[in-house]
Amino acid sequence: MLAHFYWNPPRELFYIPGLNIPIFFYSIFFAIGFAVGYYIFLYILRLFFLNYYTFTKKDIVDEKLFIKSINESDLFKSKTSTLNDALGRLNNLYEEKKVSDVLSKIKDEKYKKKLLLNNKVCNFLDYHKSLIRAYLESFFTKSMLTSKAKALLITDKFTIWMIISTLIGARLGHIIFYEDLSYFLKNPLKIIKVWEGGLASHGATVAIIIMIICFSKYLKKYSPKISFLNLLDIVSIPTALAGFCIRIGNFFNQEILGVPTNSFLGVVFGRPADGSFPIPRHPVQLYEAVFYLLTFILLFWLGRKAKVLLVQGKLIGLFFILIYGFRFFVEFFKEKQSLLISGKGLLMGQYLSIPFVLLGIILVFISKIRSK
Repeated sequence: MLAHFYWNPPRELFYIPGLNIPIFFYSIFFAIGFAVGYYIFLYILRLFFLNYYTFTKKDIVDEKLFIKSINESDLFKSKTSTLNDALGRLNNLYEEKKVSDVLSKIKDEKYKKKLLLNNKVCNFLDYHKSLIRAYLESFFTKSMLTSKAKALLITDKFTIWMIISTLIGARLGHIIFYEDLSYFLKNPLKIIKVWEGGLASHGATVAIIIMIICFSKYLKKYSPKISFLNLLDIVSIPTALAGFCIRIGNFFNQEILGVPTNSFLGVVFGRPADGSFPIPRHPVQLYEAVFYLLTFILLFWLGRKAKVLLVQGKLIGLFFILIYGFRFFVEFFKEKQSLLISGKGLLMGQYLSIPFVLLGIILVFISKIRSK
């Protein structure tokens, strides 16, 4: 007889002393996904900014000090008194082929590596432009918003927006597509009880897209260069990793169950979230988690290449195709979750995945045209 893996860990990691409030494994993995995603987003966003040599008025935090620094620099022969002229001179350093003049001041290799975060970044960026940008930022550090400072400022604000939109979208998506909506309309307080379970990735995706549309407009005052699609491309990388963490949390919660199986892959959940009898099932949570992790690795590797990151729509297009294409496939191994669909045929998760896959194909196709 085939022995199956038995899985029945406690859902609670610990209880808050004195309050007797449980902290679930799912919550921990959810938080880890966002915490690690924060630094990944920050890293990729800084690489994005380093790729743009041009400085704008939004980068200047102290106009008088900036003009003074320009006049004191030995890179310029004559003096200036206006911000526009000072910015023009700075931006013309590259176009006037004064690259060697700037690079000659950066002879120490260790200093070059320090300027560019680490030596691996050189493989990602236009080496000369990014090196000059980093050097000039270090020279005008008191009067200019550096790429690092700008990325940190944006990431802090973006993370708050991201967490709120994810929770709202995922919760509403679950209620609308997987539950009896009339029940929640009669019991509105149940809507906010996300700790009782019930978050849908499709709803989260829609909410995140709407949030990024709004955030990209707000972002223009900090960086006119970055667009809505640029943000989607960057956010797709940490989102794939967050998906991995969330599915591991689902595995600990013994929820989103697979269909029964007698194969060696079967896992017996001791206390299934739906109250069903403990029998061997496909561990679909792990199937998805592994695929999402591989998708993250691929997107992160591609995202460090300028020819990919700077082509709008390529990364988010791949994200939609891979994540929701696999989601469509893996649904065949899941138990039905939606109360809105009865009988045989596709599941709700499959119907919701099809539009995202099609959107991904369109985005990749358009990005290929742009790259040419």
